[in-house]
Amino acid sequence: MPTFRCKLATTDGRVIEKTLIGDNRTALKEHLEREGHFVLDVHRVEQGFRFIRWRGSRRRIKSKDFITFNQELSVLIKAGLPVLSALDAIIEKIGESELADILREIRGDIASGASLSEAFGKFAHVFSNLYIANLHAGEKSADIPLALTRHISYLKKIEEIKQKVIAASIYPLILTVASFFALLFLLLYVVPTFTRTYFEAGTQLPGLTLLLVHFSSGIKSNSIYILFILLAIVASFLYIRRTEEGRMGLDRWKLGIPFLGNVYLHYSISKLARTLATVLRGGVPLVDSVRIASGSLNNKYLRRQFDGAISLLEQGEGFSETLSRSKIFPPLAVRMIDAGESAGSLEQVLDNMAEFYEEDVDSRLTILTSAIEPALMIIMGLLIGFVVLAMYMPIFQMAGTIS
Repeated sequence: MPTFRCKLATTDGRVIEKTLIGDNRTALKEHLEREGHFVLDVHRVEQGFRFIRWRGSRRRIKSKDFITFNQELSVLIKAGLPVLSALDAIIEKIGESELADILREIRGDIASGASLSEAFGKFAHVFSNLYIANLHAGEKSADIPLALTRHISYLKKIEEIKQKVIAASIYPLILTVASFFALLFLLLYVVPTFTRTYFEAGTQLPGLTLLLVHFSSGIKSNSIYILFILLAIVASFLYIRRTEEGRMGLDRWKLGIPFLGNVYLHYSISKLARTLATVLRGGVPLVDSVRIASGSLNNKYLRRQFDGAISLLEQGEGFSETLSRSKIFPPLAVRMIDAGESAGSLEQVLDNMAEFYEEDVDSRLTILTSAIEPALMIIMGLLIGFVVLAMYMPIFQMAGTIS
């Protein structure tokens, strides 16, 4: 549905602006007038520019800034400030930024009578469904600071495990890239220099050296074609990733990679369990909580399987039973959820399950990092050693002849 920017006059003489969704301009204007608003202007927001704006906003609002904003909002509301005053204080402190612009619009919507969750919900491109659901739960329980505190705790936990994954990947990636460019430098510059010297001297080259020389000259003479093939592979990968079935196939392939597939699956389960526990603790019904939590899954194959479980859950089946039918969750996870359902402590069990799989991911990453670093060094050392040995073999051969 199209989006419209509306300028309205209130009964106390103020002029406010709101962003609303409607079928068309005339119908929206009539709806606002029936609600008692005096409509000054209604104009359609171009979706292309809106998309760019919200994409830009999401890119500029960093996780750290978002956590800080929620901490400040929670503290100010706990101190007794009304929501509008708390937002005013935060906006003034932030200054000019994308987040401040969004908060100004949210403040205007709240001043016009919208609830906190409704005002934030209009910016779904910026704020997650989980965050909006937490705000809604806080409004229902009349304890918004507690809802914000829970969400802050959730964000910190997710950020912590995310940083562990990134930290475990950085060193092997740097080592691989550095070794690749060192090998490329040897093949494209060092080998041709030695080869030219040997040919000018009329040296008889050993078979190993000839093999390396032909390989190096082949790469250098066909570099344009090799580059074109690499670009074609990358373009094909990006195209496949953009299609629904292609992305589904890639995501399913990720789960099938030996060792890494289990790490990825356990990371997804820990994130899902953490999200689900957070939403359930806010008082949201199980089916709605599961639907919201499914948004935390970045893997389309996992999400499709999980959506199937949601359908069975809506038909009245137990949560653990629906997960066991999906056959993607480990039996241990299903048993833990079953125990939590039976004991009536599903939120606590989900928290424990998230902790368990986070620790499992952490230990597996430690093992992987400890194994992959020496393996990469050995492989690259052998490759570079092979190049150096092949280049110096004619020199050793000449030295033996002279002796």
